[in-house]
Amino acid sequence: MHGMKLSVVSKMVIIAAILFVWRGYLAIADFIDGDQTSFLAFPLSVVLPVMVFSFLATRRTISSQEGALMQFGAMVQILLIIALPRFALYLALGFPVVFLAVELFETRLPNSLRTTIKSRLII
Repeated sequence: MHGMKLSVVSKMVIIAAILFVWRGYLAIADFIDGDQTSFLAFPLSVVLPVMVFSFLATRRTISSQEGALMQFGAMVQILLIIALPRFALYLALGFPVVFLAVELFETRLPNSLRTTIKSRLII
């Protein structure tokens, strides 16, 4: 069984929490200024991605190294969706690119570099 290192997951959780608070602050600030759009979109544009991120962050064991890398890629993609609301749709539609990147990583990257990256991310 494989999984992401706890230090990597904990750093990503901290980033997700900061993004959640930052987007919440911006939504409330816009609401006070009279723009309700970001406040009303907050559940779908921030809360839902954070819930998906939380699910991925709590997955401790994955059956393959490729699966653990895909988990990492999906978590990064979700963080980008939360951080860049104007590009969220394009990023959400780009999830297959994450899986393609993992496959290219596994098949085209030199073995020494691949091993180094995996040792820093995967248990």
